[in-house]
Amino acid sequence: MHNDLFIADLEVRLRSAEANFLLRRYRGERNKGEGATVAMLDRDIMRAHGAHLALLEPAGNGEYRFLYAGAAIPAIGTESLMSKETGQIDKATAEFYRLGCSEADKSDDAVAIIHQTGMLAPVHRWECLFLPLEEGRSQRMFAALCIPRETKHEFLRNLVESLPNAVIVARPLRDDHNEIYDAALVAANARAVEYSCHESEGDLLSGTLGLVFGDTRVSSGWDRNLTVLRSGKAQVFDYHHRTENGSRWLQVHAAPVWDGILVSMTDITDMKRAFLELEHQKKVLMDEMEQRRGLEQELWALAHLDPLTGLPNRRAFRDAAMLKLAEAQTAHRPCAIVTIDIDHFKHVNDAFGHGAGDTVLRRVADIIKAPLRPNTDIGARMGGEEFTVLLPDTDAEAAHAFAEKLRKRVEQTVVIVGEHEIRPTISLGIALNRKTTDLDDLIDRADRALYVAKRTGRNKVATEMDVQGNSGTKTAAA
Repeated sequence: MHNDLFIADLEVRLRSAEANFLLRRYRGERNKGEGATVAMLDRDIMRAHGAHLALLEPAGNGEYRFLYAGAAIPAIGTESLMSKETGQIDKATAEFYRLGCSEADKSDDAVAIIHQTGMLAPVHRWECLFLPLEEGRSQRMFAALCIPRETKHEFLRNLVESLPNAVIVARPLRDDHNEIYDAALVAANARAVEYSCHESEGDLLSGTLGLVFGDTRVSSGWDRNLTVLRSGKAQVFDYHHRTENGSRWLQVHAAPVWDGILVSMTDITDMKRAFLELEHQKKVLMDEMEQRRGLEQELWALAHLDPLTGLPNRRAFRDAAMLKLAEAQTAHRPCAIVTIDIDHFKHVNDAFGHGAGDTVLRRVADIIKAPLRPNTDIGARMGGEEFTVLLPDTDAEAAHAFAEKLRKRVEQTVVIVGEHEIRPTISLGIALNRKTTDLDDLIDRADRALYVAKRTGRNKVATEMDVQGNSGTKTAAA
């Protein structure tokens, strides 16, 4: 409970006509010079306002006794206050009467109190005028006129209507087996009428909870309110309410209240549409990013891969091989390079056409790719029918075994072109890194070994040792 006391400007602050009338009568009696007495509460005033009047006298020790108590003045319960002292009644109510009487006595003039009660009282706020009166010689009394300013129903109604969200209260409807099948609406605010697209509150309340926003027999989300009624457990969910005139997204908070349900709804249409638009834009952006990644991959492939075989091209090979070779040199680890050339490739193109030559190139490239260690070995098409493989952490014996395996697999390959069979072979040269080796030197030494393999019959693997044993001039063979 709360008491708001004011003394000045009573004529302006008092809102009820009854309180203003009695204040004017009181001031008129005081202006006559003899003071206002109990006699001013004549028959006419008592007949008109007696139910809202109380007359109190001091009872000592700060308490006051009720000489008269109208039936409609602030009190807890139904028992009459007549002849009772303030110390014998409800503490909060007694404090209100003590405050009014003591302040009127202190100021020797009218005072007013806006008295706010608890939720149990039918009247939520009172407007009360306290008047100090004289009776006999030095006998002071106090008249209290208490007019209801706001009932509990009005307060709750205003409270519900002032809420930013829609509110519906419903009680369950049960069938012959005591099962809840729907709920009767007992209260709703104006926003609920708006959200549900009904014409009036009466129109809304004439329906049931199940049919307010849609048929609960259809699983649309709104039927979850009946789940709350049946389970007694609150739920929060989003509901898309569609009508002929449009649609609205609602965030619904459904909570059990006694044996019924309180449904609170917030319009989240703008937020939901913004979210959906954001999701759409996100998808568009992801699609664009995916397209961009595809284009970037295509551009990277054009710049780094041989389009015919899918192997790295010369430029990509050199960039990667220089790093691998530098790492091997720094760590004093072996690193081998194998250069490869398809034997008599010009004859294949001349005899069977460039399409057949491309098929042979792809088949040989696939054989070269197969044994390469991921993220370690590097194979590349250097141009025409020439290929190169870099083998980090590979000594001479392992490099020779690798090259020999490639040679045998190519030798065993048959390429069918129309009615013709092409049986390609390859020649290979091997070189290993040295203390001062750079990439160009390593490739050059492997090429020399390759030329030896060509000169000595093709379809062979040659090493730097073979180069030393064949000191003749380098004559390239097709």
